Amino acid sequence: MTSRTLSKEKIVAAAVQIINNQESLTFTRLSKLLGTRSQAIYNYFPDVMAIKGAVAADFYNQLSQRLRVDLLGMSGKDAIKAFANVSVQFSLSHFLVVQKILSIPANDVDDKISDDGFPVILEILNKLLNSLIEDQKVQLIISRMLRDLIVGEIIHIGNSQFDNKLVAARDSFDKMLDITLLSL
Repeated sequence: MTSRTLSKEKIVAAAVQIINNQESLTFTRLSKLLGTRSQAIYNYFPDVMAIKGAVAADFYNQLSQRLRVDLLGMSGKDAIKAFANVSVQFSLSHFLVVQKILSIPANDVDDKISDDGFPVILEILNKLLNSLIEDQKVQLIISRMLRDLIVGEIIHIGNSQFDNKLVAARDSFDKMLDITLLSL
């Protein structure tokens, strides 16, 4: 593959493959996988952090598409529960990528992630909450609580910290969602 056939999409796909193989994400490793020289990748990304940002933006784009499909026609508390469950299950199916995304320092987040990435997911959640909560302050608190539950569930299940025969992880997550939504 030559630099003429490279694209940001191909580089991101190769980066995801490297992440899923639990290898270090480097320009050298990317170039070997893509069959090019590492200098060619610099035409698309200035550094590895920018590639991680593009991986994050791609992940959030895929998640937002999945949420839009799965939430179509839903509203109210059922839609919020579906949002949370879809977010958790989708993220767990891409857990190694999610770990890499969560490891990106907040001050290193590039504009692509902040414009096209997570805010799109947050917008979907806020639209669901808008129909149930008028007070913006309360809406923000509930939104944060739901995001805390979702991210915590992803991290703990992904790291096998919720393996307990007394209560299945999914059952406890549904119960926590019910408790959170009880106030609405």
